[in-house]
Amino acid sequence: MTDQPPALSRRDRLRAQTFQEIEDSSFAIIDAEGVHALTIAALARSMAMSAPAVYRYFTSRDALLAHLITVSYEQLTAAMSQAAEGGRRAPRTRVGLLVAAYREWALRHRRRYGMLFADRTDGVLAEGDERTPLHQGMALLVDLLVTIQNAAPGGTTSGDRALDGQLRLWAGAQRMPETTPAASAAAILIWTRVHGIVSLELAGVFENATIEAQRLIDLEIDNAIRPLTAAS
Repeated sequence: MTDQPPALSRRDRLRAQTFQEIEDSSFAIIDAEGVHALTIAALARSMAMSAPAVYRYFTSRDALLAHLITVSYEQLTAAMSQAAEGGRRAPRTRVGLLVAAYREWALRHRRRYGMLFADRTDGVLAEGDERTPLHQGMALLVDLLVTIQNAAPGGTTSGDRALDGQLRLWAGAQRMPETTPAASAAAILIWTRVHGIVSLELAGVFENATIEAQRLIDLEIDNAIRPLTAAS
């Protein structure tokens, strides 16, 4: 006989439902108008609630925004993790799928992506919350790059002694202390270059050009991975 969790009271069910409605309505405002349009007053109007009623769930706009940022990070990370799930696919293929999922989420949720990387108000996330769920995505990327490196060992350093020390510190902070500087460098280069290309794509830079953003991304991935497998 398995233990069943206690059933929620009607009051708790209604509170959970309202909490979810607040989250959904907040994202609807952000998706339609941008994070700047999200205020407690605007949210209350959209839900036919009073502002004091909303404050019973979130003590301030910053508290609400911090929650939405965390949820968005979780959604983005989940999309990446699902896309890169193993099976018999080669690690390089999985890297491509992980990155493609990142880009697809950003294009589908443009304003949420902007909220994560451009529009965040200083101090919205509480001190000590620097590690976001997106760190899980970075850890998965690093694991795939380490697998690629182990299969066809190339260089293990970046070629810059000072940078190698910084990369080791970074890997330790990411709780991946055994990662080589070369794999860490590859992960950071992929992430930053993909973010740059996606940000330009969202800004409309490629709209009237014949350049395909995904081809640029694939090229950047290959360039970042090559030192991991090149004979030293």
